[in-house]
Amino acid sequence: MQKLKKFICNHKFLLFLFFVSLLLRIFMVFMIDVPVNSNYKMMYDASLELISHTGSYKSCLYFFTFGYQLGYVFFQSILLSIVNSVLFLKIVNCVTSSFTIVFIYLISKELSNKKAASIISIIYSIFLFPLLFPSLLSNQILSMLLVLIAIYLWIRQKRITVFRSIVIGILLVIAEVLQRDIFIIVIGFVFYLVFLIINNKEKKMLFLSMICIVSTFIILLVTTSYVFKVTGISPNGLANKNPAWRVLEGVHVSSNGRIQEDDFKYLGSVEKTKKELNRRIREDYLDFPKLFLNKIKTIWFSSDIGRFFNDNKEEEEIQFYIMINQFFVYFFFIMSLLSVITIFKKIYKSPQIFISFILVSYFIYYLIVEVTPEYAYSLQILEAVLASITLGYILDKKKKGVEYGNIRR
Repeated sequence: MQKLKKFICNHKFLLFLFFVSLLLRIFMVFMIDVPVNSNYKMMYDASLELISHTGSYKSCLYFFTFGYQLGYVFFQSILLSIVNSVLFLKIVNCVTSSFTIVFIYLISKELSNKKAASIISIIYSIFLFPLLFPSLLSNQILSMLLVLIAIYLWIRQKRITVFRSIVIGILLVIAEVLQRDIFIIVIGFVFYLVFLIINNKEKKMLFLSMICIVSTFIILLVTTSYVFKVTGISPNGLANKNPAWRVLEGVHVSSNGRIQEDDFKYLGSVEKTKKELNRRIREDYLDFPKLFLNKIKTIWFSSDIGRFFNDNKEEEEIQFYIMINQFFVYFFFIMSLLSVITIFKKIYKSPQIFISFILVSYFIYYLIVEVTPEYAYSLQILEAVLASITLGYILDKKKKGVEYGNIRR
């Protein structure tokens, strides 16, 4: 009992942050009934089939082509086998996203200072888009929490160890199984470690750590894909049988790089996909600058929260919510962008390079593949961490007493 009291006393703000975030998200889930539709409905139905052992989803061209989507389907089926309810899935999302906010705070505190981390995490907790996001059965929520835990474990280690590197690799591979685009973060980790190797004396341990993370990631990903295939969960494991299709959608000028139902006819044929992709590039390349600007707007500056509200809401009310959300969108984007000041002034902490590299990589990646405003969820989490660095810099400039200094990690 004394240990519990001591824990509560030492972690008052963390507990406050978690429970306030959780209550707000659960309140939104009950207040706003968001139907399960689009690809979320497809994955939810596949999860139900998996626990009922019918398996008709295997004949679906979408899952046959994008086997990697069945990683999250499998996880969702585990949850549904416990409590077969959409509401239960949403509550789990609420819990998971609340832990995400806790880790935003913990990482921000390491890279900035406690006050800046507290302010940014509280602001993020009431950011309307991630506040409503648990109502969607998205694979981003858990995968991004695992990524943040991996980053935090790296930052917090006093000395580099093989065991911790393997744990980080395991966390990243689970995140990748749930959400395929996590490989961008893994590549970012590799470039970050190369950066540290070049600029650090502990080259041997850093190199060994990189080998452990990458080898653990690759071995477990290949093994998981094989297990999914031999157990019959997925006909093609976690493979992507038509990688060019996402690029095909990404260069769709008239849809501004969003998925079009008419293009599903190319899904089953790599040859037809590549042929159509070459045609679009050849005929539409002059429109690409405008396309890229529209895609940047969709991913980085859009407030597509109208889908969370039913038809009973007045248009003026929805526009009011969009306006509020837009303020948060611009706030986190601008504040994260300004964190580059600490890099130019050489008063940054090395993990900032890693997080900045990830965001730049995603910026380039989403110029190529298809986009949707929902992808912003993962990006805004990383923006929040960088925003805390900017706020910490501003607060420290006023105090003139806190040193950032470079750290070895």
